[in-house]
Amino acid sequence: MPLVGSGTLSRGQNHQYSVFLKGNVTYAVYVRPDRSGVDFDLQIYDQNNNLVQWDEAPDSDALCYVTPRWNGPFQLVVIAARGSSSYRILVEP
Repeated sequence: MPLVGSGTLSRGQNHQYSVFLKGNVTYAVYVRPDRSGVDFDLQIYDQNNNLVQWDEAPDSDALCYVTPRWNGPFQLVVIAARGSSSYRILVEP
């Protein structure tokens, strides 16, 4: 399931994506903006709406590693903290 989605965000906007992840598998979740000089953040929530992983560094891209304890749906939230750009979000085990 490498490419989960893509879009364009401006500062203060966010997009959400639902994915199904398997328990005890480590996933890399990567947000890659098409422009440098922006700041895209990533938050990952479990099915109980608990924030389980995040990347809020001031870098253009965002990367999180998550290893769910059980199979289930997760929400990936891409946030434009600074700037505007199109982007892609990828999930790889």
